[in-house]
Amino acid sequence: MALKRHYARLVVYLSNIIIAICAVVLLALGIWTMNDKSFLEELLRNRLYMNTAYIIVISSFILILLSIFGCFAAYKEVKCLLLTYIMFMSLFFVILLVGGILAYIFREQVGNTMKAEMIADIRNYDPDDPENTVTKAWDETQQQLSCCGLMTEQVSLAWEMWRYNKVLNPTSQFEVVPSSCCMTGEECVVGNKTVVEKVMTGDCMVLALEYVQHQARMMGGAAFAMSCLLILGMASTFSLFKSIV
Repeated sequence: MALKRHYARLVVYLSNIIIAICAVVLLALGIWTMNDKSFLEELLRNRLYMNTAYIIVISSFILILLSIFGCFAAYKEVKCLLLTYIMFMSLFFVILLVGGILAYIFREQVGNTMKAEMIADIRNYDPDDPENTVTKAWDETQQQLSCCGLMTEQVSLAWEMWRYNKVLNPTSQFEVVPSSCCMTGEECVVGNKTVVEKVMTGDCMVLALEYVQHQARMMGGAAFAMSCLLILGMASTFSLFKSIV
């Protein structure tokens, strides 16, 4: 019995070390998502994207602490500590499962709303107010994704969608795009006309959609994988719990 309990404790140690390592990776993924492309949230107008990242970051941090607690509980071989560990792991199993589901829901949902939101935000872009959330989001999106505007039924090139912004183009004589549309080191607006050859050709909607869907798939998959590891942690701890007289 003592030998069985010894091996059960070792399995608990091993499973918690694995959980802690994976939680650190998951935490890094969540923080990177929040910091690297948080500007897209303003254009997406969909809270699911950042909410999923928040759930993953908070859960990962707490899971690192729980892994340490799990090793301590296994070392002490105190039933109430082991039971507490199992209960908290069960809770975070559900939380991560919900986070993974939210990521996949977002992935399917975002394509339906993104185009309408980006078209509306193009009209609200104000180059005279660079700190405006919409202006800042568009500038950062175009610079980081190397794109300009978006394709719709009304235009033949993505950059032409900026014609519908009345601040940049008050009359039909103007064809001006934001400076964030210009290729690096180039001046793509001369007078009231755009120099097409110096404008970035990417479609912001397509590139942003590809990015957030890939990121959502990655976050969802990581959350589901972490949930499976929590089952391992709970199972090994329950085995140790039963072996203690």
